[in-house]
Amino acid sequence: MIGWLRGRVVRRDPAAGVVILESNGVGWELHVSIQTLAGVPEVGAQVELWIHTNVREDAITLFGFANEREKQLFRMLTSVPKVGPRNAIAVLGGFPVLELVECIAASESAKLVKIPGIGKKTAEQIVLTLGDKVVTVLELMRAEAGRPAPTPDDGEDVAAPPATDLGADAREVLLSLGWKAKPVDRALAAVLDELDADADAGNLDALVRATLAKLMER
Repeated sequence: MIGWLRGRVVRRDPAAGVVILESNGVGWELHVSIQTLAGVPEVGAQVELWIHTNVREDAITLFGFANEREKQLFRMLTSVPKVGPRNAIAVLGGFPVLELVECIAASESAKLVKIPGIGKKTAEQIVLTLGDKVVTVLELMRAEAGRPAPTPDDGEDVAAPPATDLGADAREVLLSLGWKAKPVDRALAAVLDELDADADAGNLDALVRATLAKLMER
C-alpha cells in the first residue's frame, strides 16, 4: 500500500486531473483534485503528495493529495453510500478543503449540488453521513487557518467569452470537469475582469480556482 510519494513532476494535466511523478525510475500516475493540482509545481520540479491506493479487481488507481487533511476528507467521502473515489475527487475539487468541511458541517447540501456529477440525493447523503463526523476536523482546521466561514455573493454576471488564451485554457478545463458552458463563460468573464492586468499572469491553476469559486457562489 502506497501512502506517500516524493518525486519529479513529469506531467501536469489539468483537464484530466492527472499528475505523473517520477520516483526511483518509475512514473506514478496520480488522480488529483483541482485544489491539489494548483499546488503542484511545473514539470521538472520536485513535489510531495499523500497517496490513497484504490484497489479493485480490474485496476489499481492512485489518488494524490496536497496534505493529510484532504486525504482524510477523501476517505470520509468514500465512506458515504454511493460516493466512489471519482465522485469524492470531484467534491474535493469544488471547494478548498476548509470551505468544504464548513459546508458539510452546516448541512448546506444545496452548495454541493452545484458540483458537476453530484445530485441532490448524493449531496444530502454526504451531509447526513458526515455532518457530525467533520465537526472535530472543522475545529482543528479553523484553528490552523485562522479564518471565518465564507460568505457567498449572489450577484448576477453578464455572460461573455474568455478574452485570452489563458481564459480559453481555463474554460476547457472547467468544461472537462462537467460545468456547463454558459455559467463557465459568465464566471470566467467576471474573474478576468476583476483580476489586475499583472496578477496571476500565465497562471492557469489560479484562474481555474478563482472561476470555480465564482461558480460555486451561484
